[in-house]
Amino acid sequence: MLETFSEWPAPPYFNFAPGTIKTGPESCIVYFRNGNKALGDLVRFSPGESSIVFLPSRNEVNETINLDKIKSIRLVQPLTMLRQETSLEQRAEEVFAPSERQTFSLEFTDKETISGETVGHTDSANGLYLYLPKDNDKVVRCFIPKQSIGNFQIGMKLGEMLIEEKLASKEDVDAAVTRQRSLRLQRLGDYLSEHQIVTREELDQAIRHQETRPILKLGEALQQLELITQEQLDAALKKQKENRNIPLGQILIEMGIVDERAVKGALAKKLGIPYVGLSKFNFDHNAIRLVNHSLARKHGLIPLCMHENSLVVAFEDPLNLAAVEELRFLIQMKILPVMASHDDVRTAITKHYATHGDNKGHVEFGVDDRIGDDYAYHQSAASEMKIDDLASKLFVEDSGIELTMEPIAESDNTLVQLVNKMILDAFSDGVSDIHIETYPGRSNTRVRFRKDGTLIDYLEIPPNFRNAVISRIKVMSQLDISERRKPQDGKLDFRHFGPAKVELRVATIPTTNNLEDIVMRVLASAKPVAFDKLGLSPENLAALKSMLARPYGLILVCGPTGSGKTTTLHSMLGYINTPGRKIWTAEDPVEITQAGLRQVQINSKIGWTFASAIRSFLRADPDVIMVGEMRDQETAKTGIEASLTGHLVLSTLHTNTAPESVIRLLDLGMDPFNFADALLGVLAQRLAKALCPKCKQAYTPEAAEIDGLLAEFLEGTSLDPVTTMEQWRNAYANKGKFTLYQAAGCDHCNRTGYRGRLGLHELMSVTQPLKRLIQTRAPLNELLSAAFDNGMRTLKQDGITKILQGHTDISQIRSVCM
Repeated sequence: MLETFSEWPAPPYFNFAPGTIKTGPESCIVYFRNGNKALGDLVRFSPGESSIVFLPSRNEVNETINLDKIKSIRLVQPLTMLRQETSLEQRAEEVFAPSERQTFSLEFTDKETISGETVGHTDSANGLYLYLPKDNDKVVRCFIPKQSIGNFQIGMKLGEMLIEEKLASKEDVDAAVTRQRSLRLQRLGDYLSEHQIVTREELDQAIRHQETRPILKLGEALQQLELITQEQLDAALKKQKENRNIPLGQILIEMGIVDERAVKGALAKKLGIPYVGLSKFNFDHNAIRLVNHSLARKHGLIPLCMHENSLVVAFEDPLNLAAVEELRFLIQMKILPVMASHDDVRTAITKHYATHGDNKGHVEFGVDDRIGDDYAYHQSAASEMKIDDLASKLFVEDSGIELTMEPIAESDNTLVQLVNKMILDAFSDGVSDIHIETYPGRSNTRVRFRKDGTLIDYLEIPPNFRNAVISRIKVMSQLDISERRKPQDGKLDFRHFGPAKVELRVATIPTTNNLEDIVMRVLASAKPVAFDKLGLSPENLAALKSMLARPYGLILVCGPTGSGKTTTLHSMLGYINTPGRKIWTAEDPVEITQAGLRQVQINSKIGWTFASAIRSFLRADPDVIMVGEMRDQETAKTGIEASLTGHLVLSTLHTNTAPESVIRLLDLGMDPFNFADALLGVLAQRLAKALCPKCKQAYTPEAAEIDGLLAEFLEGTSLDPVTTMEQWRNAYANKGKFTLYQAAGCDHCNRTGYRGRLGLHELMSVTQPLKRLIQTRAPLNELLSAAFDNGMRTLKQDGITKILQGHTDISQIRSVCM
């Protein structure tokens, strides 16, 4: 059983009474969409997860249940909720306080309806939280997943509210609804008859008119009352066509139907959202800095002040849940929405953002804002500043007090810019991994990049920011910032935070002294490399093409992590990816995408493993199956069976050489006869640094150096040295003299002498003699000897060939090959 139970969120402006929240599993009733229900303990429930962990009564085994199977969850134990004091009254002269209870009605997808009262509510990304009042000021907590909700209404409808508050008569509302329905149901034929359309041009104009006809809401329908003239109605409809997102209350007020203060007061009372007058409000300028100007203008909002760990924000339309959720996601803080008038919000934005230098000059509202998106300010700031400048700013801001693991706001924040710049630099420089290493005490946090297989120092971050930078990356990756004892894995889609289209695979690793390291693998949206551009020797390329032409069988690519196995597999798939073939891939993660492939992301947490994916593929009429890795017996056995039933299967193994892959699979328990029949070939590979093409220096080697290369080339083989040397002279020497190249260094390669990497390959084609050796479980040396007899060249031999071709040097080959 898990140790903790995720805290149930409290609604805006409320807290649960101290000491009432349990720290362990809570008794609950789960209502299922199939009509069943179960009593038990809610062991784990997190708002960001798609499933719960549930322990049924009279059972000792936890069950993981997906939310799409649940209709609702109700906790048994009532709790006391306390109204928060937000100090708005002290900061503003004009505040309409909200009521504590609101009516609600909810229709499930199965058409069942429930209604009643709730003490506030929380509408989250994965469902609706209700707090049903009980005796003695207590509430019962209830959660309804999004998948189960048909529609819901919190608070009274506007028409009912206007009637109850005596802001409009029932006759006026009924007349408005009737007018609204008539506008929605107006048919094109009626329009044609009314306007006597006779020509094609008039018909086209009528169709365009009908397509742009707005579907009016009740607030707009109230504009059709006889309190305004036809000219005013036409003006209102024209305005609505230009901007269909005008808030409901604003239209009512602009049409002069009701008084603004009366509408806001009614909304505050019935919907539980305070209304605040901003003309004399005492703004917290630190709160304003948390939200950039373009976002404030986009949604018509202005931050007011901080309350505990929440940000109080005034909205023109606080019922725009999408805007509230977007703001919460961007700044990673709880949002407490309040209402304010349109004029108050716009005036405050102009005044306070001009004061903070974020207004880009005075721009009238309503004029097209071509900033691009909400991150424009941070993108430009991060791209214009150098990483050293940002790091220097952090050291200047170092107060000696370590920041906590609280989320960092998406604002004008040096640390946010630094993290964005770090990812942008890694992406633009072709970095494969970002390593963030934290150290105890007053030691700086170290950031290193892995480029071309080598780690290089990139940046140091002052010690008081070490937890904050870890927290920031966790937030960006949607990981749990409070969990520091266990490793976590996630994915960071940088498109939400910056201008680059790049994804990163994020892994957190707990270290000593209660610290954490982070390693981020850059998964830039790569495209497959052309098969002919992999650097395969002509012999290996021809042999692989022959294998890929086979209708069934198993092809393996082996090598350590980061040796380019996935790139090679996708190059093979690109070669055989034709309209006449159905290709399925199971990958973890999906790093390279290709049109025409059906690609699947593995998720072992829900039981969606490589083996289960292969079994599903076999029912989907495949021609070719690619499996990201044969990491266990079940996956290997299922893949071999698939290759024996008429499918071409491609996969990878973490082994050092091609013959060792055969031994590894036999050790996993594969049947040697089935395995021998299925296997077509094994390609082992490594990546070695390539010499910089712009600065590499040619030289004529001494005879001893060539003899040394020949000795390493022949080691462990029965090749004849005289014959091999003669082949070299014919292929690589000019008038009997060899030309090799060495590293020099230039700006193009950052003075290293190397730029990029090249592949080294070892291809073992499975012939009949090799099949017999596999069937008899022959030892490794016999497999190796038979492979040599069939023309296989080792990784080092392929590397030495590339030295003679002028692509690299012996130091790089020795660093990756034995």
